[in-house]
Amino acid sequence: MGLFNLFKKKQNPEPVNGVPALPQNENHPDLHSHNIHPKNIPVNGEIKGIEAIYSFLQADFESKGYNDALVSPDESNKLDNIRLLQLDLEILIQKVETYYSDSIKEIDYHMASRTRAGLIDLVEELKTRRDIVLDHVNKVNELKKEMAGNAGMSERMVLSYQRGFMKGISAITQSTIMNKKI
Repeated sequence: MGLFNLFKKKQNPEPVNGVPALPQNENHPDLHSHNIHPKNIPVNGEIKGIEAIYSFLQADFESKGYNDALVSPDESNKLDNIRLLQLDLEILIQKVETYYSDSIKEIDYHMASRTRAGLIDLVEELKTRRDIVLDHVNKVNELKKEMAGNAGMSERMVLSYQRGFMKGISAITQSTIMNKKI
């Protein structure tokens, strides 16, 4: 009998530290609670919120600049590509602002309905969640201001791209002129 049960899934997981584990059922309502999922796990394969902006700003723009220089080492090409990066960041910031705006509306709805239901502890938890979202909105607004002035973290993106572009131009010169025998 033990041999046949070896490959069979357990219906009720073993308790951990005396606390029963949730059943491994994807349709279980507790599995969809915001307490189960860590906040930085991508939603539908996509990072949401301010983490998406940070991820974008930390991308490897140096390699992109290098490769762009190898394709077209023209200064206007470099400036156009930098502007495209800045516009991509603007688009991402607008997406994040919309995401947070929707989140605040959803939280406010739940706070109102749970207040009417008398769920005080849950409302307090929702208020904390809303405060976190508002903190993130403030950080997004700071990034937006920095981007408008080409300063702060958004400047990292431009400097990284420019450095890569210059390395690409240098590589072209090294391979075409400096390696020629005179």
